Amino acid sequence: MLATLLFLGSCAPASAPTPPLASRADGPSVSPAAGLAAQVDVVALSLDRRWYTVPDQISSEPAVASVEFGADASAGAPRLRLDPGGRDLPLEPDALPRRWSARIDLAGMAPGVYRVGVTERIGGAYTQVGAISAELRLSQPEYAVWTLDFEGDAAGDPELANTAAIADTLKIPMTIMWNPRAWTTSQVTPARAEAMAAWTKARAASGDEISLHLHMWTDFVRASGLVARTAPNWAGRSDGYDVPMTAFSEAESRTLIEFALKLMAEHGMQRPTTFRAGGQFANAANLRALAAWGFVADASAVPAGGFGRLPLPWTLAADAQPYHPAAEDANIAGSLQVLEAPTIGGNTYAFTKATIRPMIDADLSYLAPPSTVATQRRAITIVSHPGTIVASERAAIETLFAAFEPLRYDRGNGPLRFITLAQLATAYSR
Repeated sequence: MLATLLFLGSCAPASAPTPPLASRADGPSVSPAAGLAAQVDVVALSLDRRWYTVPDQISSEPAVASVEFGADASAGAPRLRLDPGGRDLPLEPDALPRRWSARIDLAGMAPGVYRVGVTERIGGAYTQVGAISAELRLSQPEYAVWTLDFEGDAAGDPELANTAAIADTLKIPMTIMWNPRAWTTSQVTPARAEAMAAWTKARAASGDEISLHLHMWTDFVRASGLVARTAPNWAGRSDGYDVPMTAFSEAESRTLIEFALKLMAEHGMQRPTTFRAGGQFANAANLRALAAWGFVADASAVPAGGFGRLPLPWTLAADAQPYHPAAEDANIAGSLQVLEAPTIGGNTYAFTKATIRPMIDADLSYLAPPSTVATQRRAITIVSHPGTIVASERAAIETLFAAFEPLRYDRGNGPLRFITLAQLATAYSR
C-alpha cells in the first residue's frame, strides 16, 4: 500500500460540526478543469475495524479505509469525506485494480460516530458519490486491569493452573503481584516457593507483568532488618499479615521495598515497577517510598470504607479514576510520579458463579454501555489471588469477564482493552 498524506487539521466533535475545510489542500493540487465526465460508482467501502479509540500513550492506530470502484476513478482524484465536520483526505491507489485506500489519523478527533463517504471531482467540482458509506465509531479508551496478589504464603499447583487457564482462554493479561515473603519464612517450603516463582517467571516470559505485593509478615519485616510489629491489625492475627503498611514510616517503607527488590533480583525475577500494599492500606509516606524506588503505579487505593477492624486510609468515591497523588495526601491529585490506580472493580475472593452478579453490575456501571461511544477515558482495576482460585472462584471470574465481552476492543465490540498495570501507568503518563 502506498503511503498516504494525512490531513493534519483537527476535527470538530460530533455534537458541534464545523464547515468543510475547503480552502486547505491535503493532497496534490488538481486543475479546476480536471475531473470525470460522470461519476464512477463505489462498489464497496469498508474500514479495518468497527471501533476505534482516541489515541493515547499506548494506542494510536489509524483507521484504514478501503474503497472499491466499479471502474477506473483516477481522473476524479477520489477522496474520503468524514461527517460531521466535513473533513476530507485523499485516497491512494492500492495494489488491487480499482481498489483505493486511506489511513485516517484519529489524533485531534472528538469521540463520536462519523459517516465515511467518497467524493470525486466531476466537471471541476467535488461531489459525493452514491449512497455507500461506512460508520467510524471513535471512543475514548476504557481499560481493565486484572491484578493477582500472592500473599506470601503457599499457593498450590491446581489454583495456579486455574489462574493461568482463565488468562489464556479469555486472552486477558495478568499483573502478577509477587510477594517475596515466600523466601523468608519456614511456612513455605523451598520447593513450593520455587514452584510459585517458576510459574510467575514463565507467565512473565509470555507477556504478563510481574508486580510487587507486600504484607507486613513479622518474619519478612525482621529479615529486612526492621522491628516487627503485630498492631495495629485488621483481623486480630499475631503474625503481622494483617498489620497495615501505613504503620511503617517512609524510611521504613523504603527499607522494606529495597529488601523485596533485592530478594527478587537474587532469585532471577524481573524488577517490578508497580505495587499494591497488603489489605489495600497505603498512605502518602508509603507512596513517596515507592516513588523514591522508581515505581510508576500503585493499586492500593479503594473506595472509602473499612476493612476488618480498621478504617481504610482512603476517602475516594466508588468510581474513582487513576490519578497522580499529592506528596502529602494520597487521596488528592498532586505531583507524585506514581500513578494511583484505584481498585474499584472489586475482589473476586470467595465469589461463585451464583454470587458474583452484584460485582458484575457494579463494574459495568463504571463503563459506557455496550454499543455506546465513551466520551470520557475510564479504567477499572480488579483483584484476585492465585492461591485461592479454586474451581468455584474460577467460574465466578470467568462469569465476570464474560460480562465484559460486549465491550472488548480486541473482539471488535467496543472501546475496552485489558492491559497490565504498567501499561495503565504509560497510558496516564504525564
